[in-house]
Amino acid sequence: MKTKRRELAGVLARIFTYIVVMSLFESTHGDDAAQGWRLLAAAMLLGLLLAGIAKEQDFGRLRFAPGTPLPGRKVGYLLPMLVVATANLWHGAVLRYAPLDTVWYVLSMLCIGFIEEILFRGYLLQLLLKRSVKVAILVSTLTFGLGHSVNLLNGAKVVPTLLQLVYALAIGLMLSVFVVKTGHLLPCCFFHGVFNALAAFSNESGLTMRYQITVCIVISLMSVGYAWYLWRNVCVKAKQ
Repeated sequence: MKTKRRELAGVLARIFTYIVVMSLFESTHGDDAAQGWRLLAAAMLLGLLLAGIAKEQDFGRLRFAPGTPLPGRKVGYLLPMLVVATANLWHGAVLRYAPLDTVWYVLSMLCIGFIEEILFRGYLLQLLLKRSVKVAILVSTLTFGLGHSVNLLNGAKVVPTLLQLVYALAIGLMLSVFVVKTGHLLPCCFFHGVFNALAAFSNESGLTMRYQITVCIVISLMSVGYAWYLWRNVCVKAKQ
């Protein structure tokens, strides 16, 4: 029991550290400046996580190397995830930053996608699966989704943040079920990184609240629907 508590405390400490570090960056620099510094912070955190995983030889346990192939047809060849990943381009594409800043932004968002998947669908989910599959999915989904509310402390607008929280919960559910049912974490890392990175090309001019609500509903329905499909149709046992 003490060992499990120490493991949980370690996972929560990693999540807390990540949130604090990135929140301090956002509150200091915001979304429109110092993209290189964001990349530096994200790359350092990801490097530390990967170094720890390598040291403990946890790549298999965290489902980076599950030992079984991803069942392409059973998971619909990841098409629902690919569609959701492009959500930031549904209103059109523009170059929001200078070319070099765009490169830094894309790389930092890829790092952040990997970090959050390692924390929430890697460490936290795999630890809680030892107790209950449904509890593991529920807790990892809620902590991931509600974690986005910290953006309010960094000056984000209330309504867009609440919409983000809603679809983050739906996406978190989809990704948690995906890992549980397929035993693969890497597709979730790439999906998350690409979803974030494409925000660099999002056309935010003329966005109406109706459009934002509609996009939130579409993302949420697609994510929850795909989670339901995976839950009913996929079950691949990964080697430990």
